[in-house]
Amino acid sequence: MRRSGLNWWETVFFGLLLLIAGFILIRSPFFEVKTIEVYGNSLLPVDEIVSVAGLVAGTNIFQVHLGEAGERLQTLPLVKSTHLERRFPSTLVVTIEERIPLVLVNIEGAFWDVDEDGVVLRRQTASTEGLPVVTGAKPGSPEIDKALGVAASLPGDLKQQLSEINVSEGYRITLYTVDGILVQLGQAGRLELQGMILAEVLDTVRKSGKTVEYIDLAEPEKAVIKYRGE
Repeated sequence: MRRSGLNWWETVFFGLLLLIAGFILIRSPFFEVKTIEVYGNSLLPVDEIVSVAGLVAGTNIFQVHLGEAGERLQTLPLVKSTHLERRFPSTLVVTIEERIPLVLVNIEGAFWDVDEDGVVLRRQTASTEGLPVVTGAKPGSPEIDKALGVAASLPGDLKQQLSEINVSEGYRITLYTVDGILVQLGQAGRLELQGMILAEVLDTVRKSGKTVEYIDLAEPEKAVIKYRGE
C-alpha cells in the first residue's frame, strides 16, 4: 500500500513538472518566431504567402498551427502543394509548389491563365509572353482538356512561338504562330512526332525567307507546306 502511495505522488509530481515546463516553453521569448523562410515561390510574393498563412513574428513557435496555415495557403489558386515545418528555436519554414500557367483562356471577356490541370489561376492580358490563347474551348470542357494536352506535350521553345491553340468540332487542333502561320494538327493523335516535325519545319521556312500560308501536319509523315503566292 505504501509503495502504491509513492507511485501516485510520483505521478502527480512529474505531471506538475511537465505542466510547469510547458508553461515555461510557451512563455519563453527564446521560442518566439523571429524568422519565416519561404521557398519554392516565383509567382507569389513572400509577403502574401506569409499573410495568407497567418504566420506572425513574435508568436510562440509551439502555438503555430502548421496544418491550418497550410490549409489557408491551399486556398490560393497558384498554390499546388505546401509543406511547413518548425526549426527550433525560432524559425518557421514554408515550402510551396506553385501551379505553372500553361495557356490563356477567355472567360467572360477577360483572359485568365490556366495550368495543365485546368485550374484557373489569374486574370491576365492577351499579350502575356509565352502563353498561347485557347479558343473554341471553355474551362472544364473536354475541348479545354484537349488543348491543355497539346500545350503540355509541345516543347517549351516551340510553345513560346504559338499565339493561339484552336479546338474545333471533332477535337481538331489548329495552331497559330506569333508570326501568323496556320498549323493544322488534325486530332493531334501523334503530338510528340508532330511537335518535332513542326519545330524543324518552322526553322527551315524561316531561314528560307519565304512567307508561309499554312502547314498541314495532320499526317506528320506527309507534311504539307503552302507558301503564299504558290
